[in-house]
Amino acid sequence: MRILVTNDDGIDGPGLVPLTRALLAEGHQVDVAVPATDRSGTGSGIGSIEHGTEVAYAERELPRLPGVPIRVFDAPPAFGVLASCTGILGPRPELVVSGINDGFNTGRFLLASSTVGAALAAGSLGVRAVAISAGFAPEHRFDTAAWVAVETVHWMIDHSPARTVLNVNVPNLGVEDLKGVRLAGLAPRGLMGLRIQRTDSSLRLERYENTKGLGVGTDAALVEEGYVSISVLPSIADAGRMHDQTVDPSTAVEQALRAYPLDPAVVY
Repeated sequence: MRILVTNDDGIDGPGLVPLTRALLAEGHQVDVAVPATDRSGTGSGIGSIEHGTEVAYAERELPRLPGVPIRVFDAPPAFGVLASCTGILGPRPELVVSGINDGFNTGRFLLASSTVGAALAAGSLGVRAVAISAGFAPEHRFDTAAWVAVETVHWMIDHSPARTVLNVNVPNLGVEDLKGVRLAGLAPRGLMGLRIQRTDSSLRLERYENTKGLGVGTDAALVEEGYVSISVLPSIADAGRMHDQTVDPSTAVEQALRAYPLDPAVVY
């Protein structure tokens, strides 16, 4: 299987080598496309899209990944996924694995995650993808997360339809200590909390480990209990095929628009 590995922690991200080596050990053909520096928190953004924008990239080598093609971009990871999946850099990947992220990506605010954003970008381009995250340093277990990634990729190859995007979070435990693997919805709040403090001249962001408001059976709650959580994320490409008619606001909105008051004196 031709697999593209990316991350949002950059070429020096600690989860890059363990993940890539684990996939190589399974016989996969692996290419790497990562940001030059940490691009966490940029979601699925690709940077400037002004006409004529040029994005610098370079070929790199890592001693622990001999022979692995590595491209480093001055852009968020979703840009590397875009460039790779369009085939401009060589054969199109069959699957994208984003991670291993240094820190959990759970809860509804994962929309800000560049690790998840890169996977969603792949899905929107018709390529299956997995985003995989481990716990916070120094307790993270990249060895366990790499094993989970390999097994998830096995399942993806054998069973997943096109554009499937999975978000996987792995507790800070050895493989033998994991309680299991569970399919989960997103928690109201993630295991990584974000606090904004106001100063006289700035807004300061502060991260903290959160254990409150996780709900029951959610991705964050399950990881906190020692389970691997897997969440299926709808690809943006699926928005063109609204098969589920149980959630369809279009008729009500259209009716409301038709009843919109045309009297210019009416101001909302």
